[in-house]
Amino acid sequence: MRNVAMDGAGSSSASLASRMWSQEHQITFAQATGDVNPMHMDAQAARRTLAGGQAVHGVHAALWALDACADAYPLARLSTLQMRFERFVLVGDRSELVVHEADARRLRLSLSVDGVRVATIQAAFGEERPHAQPVDAAAAAIPVEPITVEPETITGASGAFRLPEPEAIAALVPRLARAIGSARVATLGGLSTLVGMVVPGLHSILSKIDVTLTDTAEGSNLAYAVKRFQPMVQSVTTQASGPGLDARVESFVRPRPVEQERWADLAALVRPDEFSDVSALIVGGSRGLGAATAKLLAAGGGTVCITYASGANAAETIAQEIRDGGGRCQVLHYDAAQPVAPQLQSLSMKPSQLYHFATPRIFRQKRAPFEPSCFEEMMRIYNYAFYDLSLFCLERRDGLAAFYPSTTAIDEAPRDTLEYVMAKTAGETLAATMARTIPNLRIVIERLPRVKTDQTATIFPVPAAPPGALMLPIIRRLSAPA
Repeated sequence: MRNVAMDGAGSSSASLASRMWSQEHQITFAQATGDVNPMHMDAQAARRTLAGGQAVHGVHAALWALDACADAYPLARLSTLQMRFERFVLVGDRSELVVHEADARRLRLSLSVDGVRVATIQAAFGEERPHAQPVDAAAAAIPVEPITVEPETITGASGAFRLPEPEAIAALVPRLARAIGSARVATLGGLSTLVGMVVPGLHSILSKIDVTLTDTAEGSNLAYAVKRFQPMVQSVTTQASGPGLDARVESFVRPRPVEQERWADLAALVRPDEFSDVSALIVGGSRGLGAATAKLLAAGGGTVCITYASGANAAETIAQEIRDGGGRCQVLHYDAAQPVAPQLQSLSMKPSQLYHFATPRIFRQKRAPFEPSCFEEMMRIYNYAFYDLSLFCLERRDGLAAFYPSTTAIDEAPRDTLEYVMAKTAGETLAATMARTIPNLRIVIERLPRVKTDQTATIFPVPAAPPGALMLPIIRRLSAPA
């Protein structure tokens, strides 16, 4: 840490500290607070949330930022805090702490990842703090697992829970604990627990916290009461009080993971022998479009192999559902960024069809309108891998029908998807050229609308097509005689 030079107005914009967030940081904060929401702790569960990966606890990031400032600024006189959590910080990210403004009355900070702001913190200093109100509610223990709160029960929800002993969290931010007291730090940590474990609970995203520090930091309970729930935007406003502070907490009910379409429902759409001559390699078949395609083909008598880049358990679950229904399904690990042949050498079939659903994270935090590294990743997965896979399949069989899934985003150009749109546009050109120039290769190219998957989930409802209904006509086109 270093002191920051300020101009006459007391403003600055210099990096004060940085941290690379690790799994160990997740574990220690969860142990200190009881916030074990899988969005933070379970890599496989987290990839099915809006974060797309393990999200760092927002309160942990804010406490770390304040701890880094504690020796340089008068946090012992801290009177109010405003914390805004704007974007996710993921395990493996490096966050930079910048001081923008500081004087005897206030302090304004921001956290950024790769130049993109992820959180802002404003602190005010004062000589007196308001009198603390007693917490009278009977307190329960922090639940072992996050509560699944149904939206209709959120309005008016209230209660209290016992905070963990403050020593563990104070050890994570010792300078801040010395400045404002360990009990207040524990209460701040308890606000993360409130959102992630109690209300909204399992399906939650923390948005804002406004804190007023009170004059006494006694007791060990955090009381809460939901003051407002807006179903249209899934927004929850909760008032909380605990040792040394009162807080207004704003959060969202995030969308639940998209349920895969069931085998029985998809099997009802096809004839039992409709695809009996098909052997299909389905890249990215552990969820979404790939999972629905595998089930439809297998239900119609086809033999399928699904691949996964991560999420072996999810892939095996899909395969077992297919096998339980009488279908045939192999599972292989495949990373589209790596050479094809060594990864698929144990493929037990000679594919007559190829479905290419491999995809990186589409909606992501960006620091510039165009990022070459992001574009190269998209090109590698959507173009180079499709080309290599097609040749790999043709080496094993004289003819191949392949599906290249493009996107209506080419026409719509959603915000922050430039690299995705460019790569898919190039993919259409590549696929069309391959179909014209490579013997015995037939390719269907289709611009798909927004599909109901974990990747496309949003807090605010957006129309999305079910994967099965979208894919069945395409499967039939590929399976029809040339």
